[in-house]
Amino acid sequence: MQALNYHKAQKLFADKGMKTDYSSMHMVFTGNPGTAKTTVARLLARIMRENGLLSKGQLVEVGRGDLVGRYVGWTAQTVQKKFKQAEGGVLFIDEAYSLVDDRDGSFGDEAINTIVQEMENHRDSTIVILAGYPDKMEEFLQKNPGLRSRIAYHVPFADYTVEELCKIAELIAKKKGLYFDNQAREKLTAVFETARRQADFGNGRYVRNVIEKAKMAQATRLITADYESVTQKDIITLCAEDIEMPKVSAPIRPQIGFSI
Repeated sequence: MQALNYHKAQKLFADKGMKTDYSSMHMVFTGNPGTAKTTVARLLARIMRENGLLSKGQLVEVGRGDLVGRYVGWTAQTVQKKFKQAEGGVLFIDEAYSLVDDRDGSFGDEAINTIVQEMENHRDSTIVILAGYPDKMEEFLQKNPGLRSRIAYHVPFADYTVEELCKIAELIAKKKGLYFDNQAREKLTAVFETARRQADFGNGRYVRNVIEKAKMAQATRLITADYESVTQKDIITLCAEDIEMPKVSAPIRPQIGFSI
């Protein structure tokens, strides 16, 4: 990662007595739900700590409800407390655009103004990551030039391909001591091809839900079978009939370019 290499280089220059130019490490993560934005933020914090670029490397995840106070004057103090909690690590603000209110001078505006100030005050010790849907985050940053000017890195998170979703499913199942038979793998491909085109598709979260539903369906199938005929292999194998095809209730997302 360029950001990591740049700051490691600055640290090396400082150790050799050379002039350094540390820049802000604040970031924007844009992507749909379930694309591992929080996971990557947590890994980034750990990597930065291991390389001596953050003193603690903890991740503090917050949303609007964690930053906006109930009464006048509470919001600024609440935001400052969260920055103090994240000192030496990463403050991850999910769905940051939810802070925008319909009227000027609102609690949301106070939160945003305080965030901008604290980002500058802690630019050398704390990384702020603003995360959310791509289109909403762009609108949010356009309305807040103070925030945009303090963001050093913009990291897009693409939706997973069908092949990637199948690999995630295999990995999740394996961690649970389960495996898919060949027919189940074929059905998973069909399930993900359909599901990923829906407007509310949840990527990795959707895969976890598929596995959980498959486990319940498997349990029902086995409990109604002849007890004596159930083998160890049956218990650890998920079949095609355990996997539910998605109901297409949400609008289909338009496909751009070639689908995988």
